[in-house]
Amino acid sequence: MSRINFFIVGAAKGGTTTVFERLNNRPDVYLSPLKEPNYYSSDIDIAKFSPEFKANTRLDLSDYFKTSPLELRQIGFVRDPEDYAKLFASAPDCAKIIGECSTSYLWSEEAPKRIVQAHPEAKILIILRNPIDRLYSHYMMARKYGFTSLPLIDAVKKDMDRPEKGWGASELFVDLGLYTDQISRYKELFPAASIKIMQTSDLRNPHSWQDLLNWLDLPRLDTPKGITDKSKDANTAGLPRFEALNRALTKGGLKRKLGNMLPPSVKASLVKWYYSSDNLPKMSAEERKFLKAIYSKELSRLNAKHGISFEL
Repeated sequence: MSRINFFIVGAAKGGTTTVFERLNNRPDVYLSPLKEPNYYSSDIDIAKFSPEFKANTRLDLSDYFKTSPLELRQIGFVRDPEDYAKLFASAPDCAKIIGECSTSYLWSEEAPKRIVQAHPEAKILIILRNPIDRLYSHYMMARKYGFTSLPLIDAVKKDMDRPEKGWGASELFVDLGLYTDQISRYKELFPAASIKIMQTSDLRNPHSWQDLLNWLDLPRLDTPKGITDKSKDANTAGLPRFEALNRALTKGGLKRKLGNMLPPSVKASLVKWYYSSDNLPKMSAEERKFLKAIYSKELSRLNAKHGISFEL
């Protein structure tokens, strides 16, 4: 683990999978095959995960770590240091950048302290998305996977009013977009040159991408290899054809059990039919106004403290 020198730390639904795919496709970059191991987020309490989150997440990784090579997988919660080390055991000697991509590290108060203790020379890439757009994307994902069936405003209010919040225990719809203090935690621990902040829109800009490569001291590749990403389905927009049934299956854990019983080819075809991307709802003017009111003060702080601005 001494070779680990790079962390992509969020924000959730901000474009980290795009960065993961592009960088991990390079021969001089090695990123953990478990895209989000969440190892350094020790303040995530797995025991407090909601039934819905447990039903959608494989928490037992014992079989995963018995395979070789380790397959590409979206998310897990690794707590054993030996298991975490296994994620990087296959890093080739030619890899200049070795790291991982856990979106919880931006939200977590413990992750920055644990990362700097273990990897003080690491580079930290923070990817931010307009918090309103981030929240709406998060909300649509929550509906897709049966975490909520409420209208957006009701879902956000319910989540904000929860007496006990936490990663996996609640949605953290608003909290994950409160970037000011999250960024400050890294700036207080790492040198300025070790931190790079990008916005989701930068990922579509070739000049911004080249700037990222320069920061990582990576050469430009003239002929990139084709990208194959087995985790991409986790980020595909869509809603279940039968939302009430989907939530019932999710909450009871039956959906995961059924998924584990089906052959991969049958499961892939069923998932493609089960989730529809046709005529997805757009954010209404009322919903946007509601979210603007929530984030207006936070975005003023973000601009004043870090010089980062978003248009609401």
